[in-house]
Amino acid sequence: METAIYTTIYNRKKSLSKNGTALIQIEIYFNRKRKYISTSIYIRPDQWDNKNRKVKNHPNGIKINKHISDLTTGMQGYELDQRNAGKPFNMELLTEYINGNITKSFTEFIEREIKRGNTASSTKVTQTTTLKRLKEFRKDVLFTDCNVEFLASFERFLKLKKLSVNTINKYFRHLRTFYNLAINQDLVELSTYPFRKFKLHTEETHRQPITPEEITAIEAVNIPPELHHLQKVKDMFLLACYTGLRFSDLTALKPEHFITRDKQYFIDTKMVKTKTHLTIPITELNRIFRGNLMEIVSRYNDRDRPFMFDELTNQYVNRCLKELAELAGITSLVTFHTARHTLATFLIGRRVPITTVQRLLGHKKLATTMIYTKVHDAVVINDLRHIEA
Repeated sequence: METAIYTTIYNRKKSLSKNGTALIQIEIYFNRKRKYISTSIYIRPDQWDNKNRKVKNHPNGIKINKHISDLTTGMQGYELDQRNAGKPFNMELLTEYINGNITKSFTEFIEREIKRGNTASSTKVTQTTTLKRLKEFRKDVLFTDCNVEFLASFERFLKLKKLSVNTINKYFRHLRTFYNLAINQDLVELSTYPFRKFKLHTEETHRQPITPEEITAIEAVNIPPELHHLQKVKDMFLLACYTGLRFSDLTALKPEHFITRDKQYFIDTKMVKTKTHLTIPITELNRIFRGNLMEIVSRYNDRDRPFMFDELTNQYVNRCLKELAELAGITSLVTFHTARHTLATFLIGRRVPITTVQRLLGHKKLATTMIYTKVHDAVVINDLRHIEA
């Protein structure tokens, strides 16, 4: 079986830099191909022992030689690991290893994938929180650490933090996603997959929308001068109630996303979280909500602004919503996502087909929309009254 040959070479291009130094490289010869790895170390010709291929007469010679030896040993070790595991070895895989794209550390792998992953910013935030919690439990988690016992220990650790069942479930779903990704990249064996025997737990949540009367109460709130910061929060929240837009989609909204087609006004955009194309019929929704929708849009639809709402964070807005709810006399918990749930419940309660609600919310799966089908008791009673005894 052919193995790679690793050789330390100096000044391969036979050319010195302006300060009279040249680069030390590691030459790899395998399968009739050569690859050169830079050590990023430059020395003078008189500091190189060509016979022994080592640095000499240099104040840091011992450290430099050890650094080069460690680089070579690391590459040789990776090659042996691949062969012992019965996995392929080639220059492309070695390049991935050299570039740091192959690691034995699960935490390091997660951190790298979060940075280079093509996911929504909100997803990156929750993934980063998962990684933070994992590092709190153990600073560096190797792939070999990831077994059922380890996952169970981490779960107990999270429970001691008083986290909800569904929050813990979200963390483990992220870990499972990254472990599957590592399997796909041949970093770990499928046979080591620990989630096959580790059961994830969830509990049913009851998402509480606000009522049409509470929407009217928020609409009627007069913001006092000393609380002027609540005006934009009020407008953003009501616009989300009228359109069902998530916070991330609302803050990404631009004036050019408002279009006219067949004498109807639409929001035409792509959802930040799912990248799904979304078309919202503004004309009809504005009619349903008595013209309040376009009144808000007209205040912020400034062509000189790149985004209509771009200064506030979700966390800040949720804090302000507590003040706004208090001014409106609403005692239930109100968050920005309440608005999305409110529109869905409002439409379903008025007999709008679930598939229409699905399209308005931009859900790919009908099952996701079904989460929002909890309606008010008054609607249930009204429906039952139409049934003959």
